[in-house]
Amino acid sequence: MLRNTFTKASNLSRVTSVRFVQAHALSNAAVMDLQSRWENMPSTEQQDIVSKLTERQKLPWAQLTEPEKKAVWYISYGEWGPRRPVLNKGDSGFIAKGVVAGLLLSVGLFAMVRTVGGEDSKTMNKEWQLKSDEYLKSKNANPWGGYSQVQSK
Repeated sequence: MLRNTFTKASNLSRVTSVRFVQAHALSNAAVMDLQSRWENMPSTEQQDIVSKLTERQKLPWAQLTEPEKKAVWYISYGEWGPRRPVLNKGDSGFIAKGVVAGLLLSVGLFAMVRTVGGEDSKTMNKEWQLKSDEYLKSKNANPWGGYSQVQSK
């Protein structure tokens, strides 16, 4: 029984010393305004902050300071690296204007070609269409529309 008491006491002192080492907060200078500095920081400094914050996260969440919580969230879920937005602010309006301009240009070019071209080609008149329909009927060339439907008896 005495042996169990000493064992528990030694384990308790080890745990409290470990908790005491991890209990000190990171300096506010290290984690304040991390969003604007993170991309420009050297990778060694980034890894140092990540390792310190990882150790701090082993404590209860209530013991972390507000800047540390914000820094942890930004490192885990912030818009940096592969999560950086593809488009900047104002790019969507520029793209929409370009699409509208391209459509207007293509419609204008089409209208210009149609007006300059003069009369329609000979294959666009009514007589040509009727004669081509008669030819297709005689050759049974349209299996979907009914020209070559075989009527079963």
